[in-house]
Amino acid sequence: LEELRQGDKLGVVIFARSYMSQDAGANLGIAEKMAQLGVVPIPIDFLPLASIDPQDYSDRPYWFYESKYIAGAALTVSDPKMFGLALTNFGCGPNSFIHPIVEDIMGDKPFGQLEIDEHAAEAGIVTRIEAYVDTIKGFARSVPNYENPDRDIYRGVASLEKSSKKYIIPDMSIHGGFIAAAMRAYGVNAVVLPEANEQNLLYADRVTSGVECLPYRVTLGGFMRYYYDNGHDVKDVEAFMAGAFGPCRFGKYAIEQIRTLKDLGIDLPMRTATSNNAYRDVNLGLSFMRLAWKAGLTGDFMYKLIRRSRPYEREAGAAEALFEEYNRKITECIQKKGSLTKLQRQATADFKALIDPEIPRKPLVGINGEIFLRSNKFSNNNLVKVCENAGLEVIVSSIGEWLKYIIFRHIEDAARYRDVKKLFNGYVLKYVQDHDEQSIEKAFKELVEEREPTIAGVLSKTEQWLSTKCGSEAVLSIGTGIEWMEDSKIAGVISVMPHGCMPGGIVAAMSGRFSDLYGKPWINLTYDGFQETNNLDRINNFAEIIRFCSKGTVKADK
Repeated sequence: LEELRQGDKLGVVIFARSYMSQDAGANLGIAEKMAQLGVVPIPIDFLPLASIDPQDYSDRPYWFYESKYIAGAALTVSDPKMFGLALTNFGCGPNSFIHPIVEDIMGDKPFGQLEIDEHAAEAGIVTRIEAYVDTIKGFARSVPNYENPDRDIYRGVASLEKSSKKYIIPDMSIHGGFIAAAMRAYGVNAVVLPEANEQNLLYADRVTSGVECLPYRVTLGGFMRYYYDNGHDVKDVEAFMAGAFGPCRFGKYAIEQIRTLKDLGIDLPMRTATSNNAYRDVNLGLSFMRLAWKAGLTGDFMYKLIRRSRPYEREAGAAEALFEEYNRKITECIQKKGSLTKLQRQATADFKALIDPEIPRKPLVGINGEIFLRSNKFSNNNLVKVCENAGLEVIVSSIGEWLKYIIFRHIEDAARYRDVKKLFNGYVLKYVQDHDEQSIEKAFKELVEEREPTIAGVLSKTEQWLSTKCGSEAVLSIGTGIEWMEDSKIAGVISVMPHGCMPGGIVAAMSGRFSDLYGKPWINLTYDGFQETNNLDRINNFAEIIRFCSKGTVKADK
């Protein structure tokens, strides 16, 4: 670096993971090509990265290379002789959220990006590098003493606070309405945004690159749609978006959405609560948490009722109508802090009465994967209904599974760090969770046959194949998928993921092995919000394979 400052050459900092930047085969010899063009390539690790605190730029930089990139960008932009070039790969999920903050730090200073995969042509890369080098040389001549102007680029989000403001919550499923009702029961004016539609994506696609995960774009579009549909009036309104710390991009939603809304001139403050704190930073007390837990479980079982009855209903549309009726009744009951047991039992009886016992049971399949995508029918193109139309009955991993996993990890972390108070609180929460779940299971037992597996049981299936320390949806999807594959009543598994999803990619990479091992089909469906027919074809093929296999089994038994 000292030699660079004393000479007349420019330096180009390579923003890339070491397995990319240090492998000339993988990066098509980019460093050598830049050297031939008269600039000095600099691996990002050659910079004094420890001199920069990434938390000056973001309150949650949890990816290792994210912190490196933030520090590297801060050092690069402050040196008039250094510029940045990012090397990324097709479908790199973290970079879809890391690059925007790097771009903000770099400001008006040229920052190049190259996406390389196994199809990249060396000639095309050379042309782009030549254009990039011409750009930075021209910039250095025209702005020899560039100074990055002060701008507000900090990314951060506060926890929920009880106030008189209206809190708008993204639509995911009926769970959102039930949780909002629980919040209203404890003095928070929470409302769920209208059901997502194409307009959500039309708004979001104006301000995103398309590489962000679909749930991010759908929820961002929901906030934008609220703003424009209400005549730009968001006075005394705040948004609420749940969050997390960990490998999944979900933890970045709130901070990036705040940034985007600010850039659009939309003054819509946002609040969050993180799964790592077992969502206790909602700050509404333990009584609220218990009511929200019961509300979430009730939502799970209501979906089980409609999925169990709709493929066998006597009258088409009856199950949908009954579902909406109970949705309203349960919402009102939750808001009044009433007992849900009577409604739960009555709902079970009413849905059971819809079933025509003369219709034979259809093949049963399980759907797991990214929690928002599997739950939000707009995002997954109404996957459950598509499967039912293909002649299948469906079960879907519950929202309760994720909430139980959060407490499991809460206890695990407390034990690891010997935090006695946190450990005690975790066990109390787990006891209450288990007690309430058993009570609610009894209310629905007349129609809902399957029982939810324990988190310890799910992870015991996973750990044979993947360390459960990896966290994220992957450890749950692998465990539940294997549980289903071992269950003789379940004919196959569908895992869903947004485009570029890391946990989903792990599951997809391993699922072929499970399919071979258990002799059942396991397909992985990717959704990115664009019109497509490939998933529909794959689901129909999946259903046809299941029907064919079931016929073969019957003949063999005979």
